[in-house]
Amino acid sequence: MKEKKIYRPVNWKLGMSVSPDHFIATENYLLECILQNAKAFRTPFHYGLLPALDDDRSVAITLAGHGEQRTVVLESYKGITPGGYLILLDDPESKITCPCESEGEIPEEGWDILLNVVPFDRNPCGIPDINETPSRYPYVEPTYRLTLLPRNNRKSVAENYLYSVVIGLLRKQDGVYTLDGNYIPPSLSMASHSRLHEYMADFTREISILDNAVKKIVEKTVAQPNRTPIAENVLLLCKDFSHTLSTIYFEWRNKAHMLTPYEVVKTLTSFASTILTSLCFLSIKEKETMLKYFHEWNGISPSTFEQLLDEVVNKSYDHNRINQSLVAVQGMLHMLEELFTSLSRLEFIGQHRESIVISERQMQDTVSESNRWTLVD
Repeated sequence: MKEKKIYRPVNWKLGMSVSPDHFIATENYLLECILQNAKAFRTPFHYGLLPALDDDRSVAITLAGHGEQRTVVLESYKGITPGGYLILLDDPESKITCPCESEGEIPEEGWDILLNVVPFDRNPCGIPDINETPSRYPYVEPTYRLTLLPRNNRKSVAENYLYSVVIGLLRKQDGVYTLDGNYIPPSLSMASHSRLHEYMADFTREISILDNAVKKIVEKTVAQPNRTPIAENVLLLCKDFSHTLSTIYFEWRNKAHMLTPYEVVKTLTSFASTILTSLCFLSIKEKETMLKYFHEWNGISPSTFEQLLDEVVNKSYDHNRINQSLVAVQGMLHMLEELFTSLSRLEFIGQHRESIVISERQMQDTVSESNRWTLVD
């Protein structure tokens, strides 16, 4: 999209009359160039909270007041807007506030708390030097505002897109305002928020378990002298799955926490895509047989199994709703972990649950026979 320039460079001439307006115009021109360059080179979903350092939080929001007179208070925020403007707010003396909605219909999904910045506003700030004439504030800063937007009003979010960013979620239930502690704001990386740290720890554990389980399945299946059609198809699926794991291993191990949430969702969604693609290479009968076999060991019906994978693959990613995508991916990983772990523990691939039950009953009968005593004894 063609950008229209608002500010132009000053035509400086030796001996010209100079005023503060000339310097302000130059600052505005340079700032506009920087922001337009940042926008031109930015990638989708690459904005939001900066990576948090140590125990420091990139965002801190509280509620003040009581009852209907509550106020949202932004104590600190460190992040980047979609338009590339860096926001570093961490001054306890300059908190940004906005009143909670007290009139109108209460949206069921709550309100997005939106932080807006007007880059070209010049608000004097700092401590004046009493020895300086004329007296003035030494610095300027842009205008920051907090606004509440109903979650179902996506048009308003789009209109404030470039220099606005969602920082929290406000809910009201039974007349009480609360901040949603499960909400994850748009984030630059998986190191930007404590909840994202927790997700990464869980994902890394799941990937390790899946990798070990798939390798055991392949090892057992390859060693089987007379493989059944089910064993052959499970082996092919595991080979494809193992290949997908190997392609992400190095990057995941070395820079997992530097990945954006979008990149993490994209990477883990490839697991579901791999399985669905592998199933496409089987005949209808073979696929039904294998999915029924999976049902024996994970308790999920064939139609539900495919539906869960398909939903993960086709779910749209929303950077303002990161948690929705991560929850879907997490559920998919748990399902695959349960399935592959169960298969890896079998004596051989293709073994049915019925045969294990019959074997256990025979062992119990044998033990019972050996424990009987007679008068001869």
